[in-house]
Amino acid sequence: MDEAWEAIRRGVGSAAACPVERVSLAEASGRVLARPVISDDDYPAFDRSMMDGFAVRSADCAASGARLRNRGLIIAGQSGQTPLGNGEAMQINTGAPLPAGADAVIRIEDCAIEGDSVTLATVVKAGSNVSIGATDRRKGDTILTPPLVLGPAHSAAAATAGAATVEVAKRVEVAIVSTGDELVRAGEPRRRGQIYDSNGPMLTALMREFGASPREPTFAPDEADALAGHLREALTCPIVLTVGGMSMGTHDLVPQALAALGVEWQFHGVYMRPGKPAAYGVGPKGQQIFGLPGNPVSAFVCAWLFARMAVRSRLGFEAVPPTVLKAKAAVDFKAHRDARPAYIPASVSSDPQEGLVARPTRWSGSSDPFGLAEANALLYLANPTEANPAGSLVGIILTSPSID
Repeated sequence: MDEAWEAIRRGVGSAAACPVERVSLAEASGRVLARPVISDDDYPAFDRSMMDGFAVRSADCAASGARLRNRGLIIAGQSGQTPLGNGEAMQINTGAPLPAGADAVIRIEDCAIEGDSVTLATVVKAGSNVSIGATDRRKGDTILTPPLVLGPAHSAAAATAGAATVEVAKRVEVAIVSTGDELVRAGEPRRRGQIYDSNGPMLTALMREFGASPREPTFAPDEADALAGHLREALTCPIVLTVGGMSMGTHDLVPQALAALGVEWQFHGVYMRPGKPAAYGVGPKGQQIFGLPGNPVSAFVCAWLFARMAVRSRLGFEAVPPTVLKAKAAVDFKAHRDARPAYIPASVSSDPQEGLVARPTRWSGSSDPFGLAEANALLYLANPTEANPAGSLVGIILTSPSID
């Protein structure tokens, strides 16, 4: 497995950098930041009140019971330029700028208003309830650093820093080619011996989740000339996923067809389950080619372990394998006779006492997508020949951000 990941690292290093485009903050969520966002001013840009109350001079409020003259009201959005003199106070709303001369705010709850005067119930120290200018960020500071998948909080930070738009990595285009005479699209007529294609919709959704822009999946028949035509068109994309046709059967034509089109295979076959027939190659123009097995769970696992690295690399991230976390096994995992490292669909939940807890979904093998649909993680067993009793720590790769 390490050798496969290292081959992908080397291969993506030769790929061209992803183009950059500018989008509005409304369009930025889920995109990958490509250029830093810089603060256009100090933040806060002025000393401002953190609550409703009275702006005061702390020197006038060294003892409780101080009585000050009320000079009026400052609301958020006003300039606050009227200076505050000795023995004076100004009522102020949350977010409003402090008037010149004021250095503190006393809560409205601690004040008694009588006509044009206000009596303070507590001592007030300099800086109380005031957000001092330039304490969060200064003009020219970097607010957001790429690469970064932008979310709602990032949009808030960018807008606060004065950015109406951001520069993001353009979504890399991915071609998906499913092979096999047995495939038909879901919803179309199906004769005996044919199956609905699940890999096209699944990989399309997965590539979008990774940040790519997948083309509409195509079907290539098990016939050499037609297959070559489909693959030639797919190679106009920087990343290509082929599905099926990677094993040793009489109709497994994909490796030879792509090699004839100039693809240099870096590996074909990985010591893992599911997904042993997986392959990776580099095209004549630096295209990243992933030969995925035809069974849907195998295709999902290999896309997560391998193709994701290439997509993220094109978006500006380091080409690294998915992070393996630890969770407690909810059930006993008996020793398996197959020693290949295993990636099993699992449901991970969060328990207040136990932390992350993983249990396998009901799953009958790599051709069964139903158990995969119930999973939010892959359970990683590095050495399946060793038993893992309930309560022991096992590896997990989260495939969904949602954990109940």
